[in-house]
Amino acid sequence: MHLDMQTMSAVSVAVTIVLGGVLLFTWAREREGPLVGWWGLALLIQAAGVAFVAAAPVTTSTLLPIGAASIILGCAIKWKAARDFAHRQVRLLWVVLGPVAFLLVAQFGYLQSFDHRLAAVCTILAAYDFAAAAELARCNGEQLPSRWPAVGLLVVTGLGYLSWLPLNLAMPISESQWVDASLWFPSVILITLLLRVALAFIVMAMTKERRAMERRVEALTDALTGLPNRRALFEAADALSQDRDLKADPISVLIFDLDHFKQTNDRFGHELGDRVLKLFATTAQAYCDGAGLVARLGGEEFAAILPGDPLEAVGTGEAVRRAFANSGAFVDGLAVGATVSVGAACDLGTAGDLSALFRRADAALYVAKRAGRNRVELLGPDGPTPPAEAGTAVRSKRRKPAIDLAPLATKLTA
Repeated sequence: MHLDMQTMSAVSVAVTIVLGGVLLFTWAREREGPLVGWWGLALLIQAAGVAFVAAAPVTTSTLLPIGAASIILGCAIKWKAARDFAHRQVRLLWVVLGPVAFLLVAQFGYLQSFDHRLAAVCTILAAYDFAAAAELARCNGEQLPSRWPAVGLLVVTGLGYLSWLPLNLAMPISESQWVDASLWFPSVILITLLLRVALAFIVMAMTKERRAMERRVEALTDALTGLPNRRALFEAADALSQDRDLKADPISVLIFDLDHFKQTNDRFGHELGDRVLKLFATTAQAYCDGAGLVARLGGEEFAAILPGDPLEAVGTGEAVRRAFANSGAFVDGLAVGATVSVGAACDLGTAGDLSALFRRADAALYVAKRAGRNRVELLGPDGPTPPAEAGTAVRSKRRKPAIDLAPLATKLTA
C-alpha cells in the first residue's frame, strides 16, 4: 500500500496538535507537574515545524530551514522537560543551541541539498532523544512503572531518526520537490507519529505516578519534623512482623517523651516549642546509625524501631538522651532546659510480636517518668538495665546489625 505524502503530513500535523493541546490542557487543569506542560508545548512547536516543511515544496524553500529548526526546538524542549523531571537544571542556551546552529549552518550554505539537511536534522533529533532518555534514566530510587517504557520509547525514537540516514543514502531525495515521490518517507513519518502518540500517553502516566508517590510520602511524613509519622511507623512494624527472619534477629523499640513539654510551650511559646521538637528529631536521627526508623507518634512523643539487643537499644536511647539534654539546654539563646524520657524494649520473650514490644516500651517509659524523668528504662526479664552499663556496651565496637530497617521507609512509599 502506497502512503500519500500530503495526507500523511496532514495527519501528522493534526494528531500532533491534538496531543499537544491535550497535554497543555491537562497541565493547566491539574498542575501535576511541568513535564506534561513542556511536553505539550514541544508537540505544538513540532507540529508547526512539520507544517512548514510540508508547505515548503508548494510555496518557497525558505520555509524548510525554519520548519526543520522548529522540529529540532520541539525535541530540545522535550529534553529540557525530561531534565526538569530528573530535578536537574538546564540553561536556555542548551535548549536553543541545536535549532540556532542548524539555522546558521543552513544560512551559510553548508547544507545545500535536501539530503544533507535531512541528515543533519535526524542526527540532532536523535541526540536530543538519547539525552532525554538518559535524563529519565537518572531518576533512580523512584517507583515509577512508566519511567522505563518512556526511556525505551525515546531510545527507539532516536534510533528511528538515525535509521533515516541509511534510507536516505540508499534512496536519496536530492531536492524537496521529490519528497512526494518518495516510497519510504511517508512510512517513517507514520512510525514516528505512532511513537509520538505513545510517548505522550506515557508522559502523562509517569507524571501521575510521581504525583501519587509524592502524595503517599506526604501522607506518611510528619510536616513539622520531616520524620515518618505514626502511620508510617506502624506500617513498618507490620512489614517487619511479616518478615520470616524477625524472630531470629533481635529488634528493639524506643519510645521518647519530651519532659514537661506543655510547660515549655506555655513559658516560651509554641514557635519555640516547635523548634524544640525539630531539634529532638534531628538528634534522634543522628543516633540511629542509619539502620533504624525514627518517627513522630504525635505531640511530644517519638518512637524508633532499631536492630540490636537490649543493651544496644538502651545505649542508643541513653546517647539520644544525653545529646538532647546538651542541645536542648539553650534554644535560640533561651535557657529551655529540654530533656527527654525514654522507654526501651527488645523482642526477647515477645515471640516477634511488635505490638507487645510497643506496649512494653510504653510501660518502660512510664517507669522512667515515675523515676524522675530525663532517664532511660528497659523492662527486661532481669529488671531495669542501668543506662551507664548500656552506654559502655554501645561505645565499644558494635557488630553489624542483622536487619537493616532503613529501606523500610522507601518500601512504604513504593
